Amino acid sequence: MNPIRSLFIAAGSLLLGHAATAQRATPSPELRAFSEQRIKHQKTLGLALGSFALANIAVGAVAARQTTGETKQFHKMNVYWNLFNLGIAGAGLLGSRKRNADAETLADAVRQHENMKQILLINAGLDVAYVVGGGYLQERSTSHPNKADQLRGYGKSIMYQGGFLLAFDLVNYFIFKSRGDKQERLLLSATPNGVGVGLPIR
Repeated sequence: MNPIRSLFIAAGSLLLGHAATAQRATPSPELRAFSEQRIKHQKTLGLALGSFALANIAVGAVAARQTTGETKQFHKMNVYWNLFNLGIAGAGLLGSRKRNADAETLADAVRQHENMKQILLINAGLDVAYVVGGGYLQERSTSHPNKADQLRGYGKSIMYQGGFLLAFDLVNYFIFKSRGDKQERLLLSATPNGVGVGLPIR
């Protein structure tokens, strides 16, 4: 190989490696804003779900002691269900606190954005299953008269909780999509140096 050509290749590799390291250490303002927006939204998700769960636990715990029959069972299931929701919200908040916008590369930011949208869509599918499952429990109450109050109360609670979560997940999916997808396309169209880049998202 021509010695001069080898020198140019070596110098080019060195410059590209330095540029890649600089991009990882100091993300562009656009990339940082993209990451910060997602992290902030994830924290908001955790706080909103956690607040909803705490309110349901407080109301349900009091109402379950003051009511009987189907209504009592409805409030009991609200408490059980939202203990689980509270755990999910807490785990989400802990995860978002560990995220640092300054430490994310373009590939990291895009992957996290796409993952959040997929998680919310999968959750929405599960929420539909919860609503259907709650309806099934109510239907079973007619053939199990000795457990009719429990089945109807649990069924109504699961349908209510599933309906809320379905709306919650879909609304946040569309917020993620409308806010983030445009930024994502701009970031993927060019690096800070104007070089086109393509990343496998899925």
